[in-house]
Amino acid sequence: MNLASQESLPHGLHLLELENYETTFAQALRELEATKGEWTFSHKIKGRWENTYVPIRSVPATKEILNLATNAANRTFGKRLVCCQGLENFIKDAFWFNIMGKGESTGWHNHNAKAHVSGVCYLDVPPDSGRFKYRDPEGNVHLHTPQTGTILLFPSSLNHAVETSQNEQPRISLAFNFCTLPLQLDPHDDPFAGNPFL
Repeated sequence: MNLASQESLPHGLHLLELENYETTFAQALRELEATKGEWTFSHKIKGRWENTYVPIRSVPATKEILNLATNAANRTFGKRLVCCQGLENFIKDAFWFNIMGKGESTGWHNHNAKAHVSGVCYLDVPPDSGRFKYRDPEGNVHLHTPQTGTILLFPSSLNHAVETSQNEQPRISLAFNFCTLPLQLDPHDDPFAGNPFL
């Protein structure tokens, strides 16, 4: 798997097109399915668990994806960024999977606070399974149609959501947060506008 091309989109978004990703993605999806007994969740909205957490040791194929995204984010944003994928016992929101079925959506949110860059890798995105929505600083809503085999990088402060899926097949993506080094984490703080501490 490698980076085929990269495109800068308005409002600080960057689209990475991958090539030769099929084997890695298929392995990551098999590992995800095989580890259902290890899945943990942080919050349920409208009857759906928003984020699905799996230890990195149980889904090793994701390391290749996260490493590629980290390298691209470092080059693109000019920062020393890290995905704390090996610290799942301390930081829960380093990476997670999103599994969305027909009629489900993701509400407006951001990954602000101490995360600097966030992103999503589209592992299996059927047609009409929900466009990525985001707001620019003036409050205007923009739409991006995701495709399997791409990664979207964006500032963690970007307010974003996902439209309702109209497809019977699940929409599966891998989301992640990048922090700047050195890490400055406080157990009483909330670095990703969620509740990452176990």
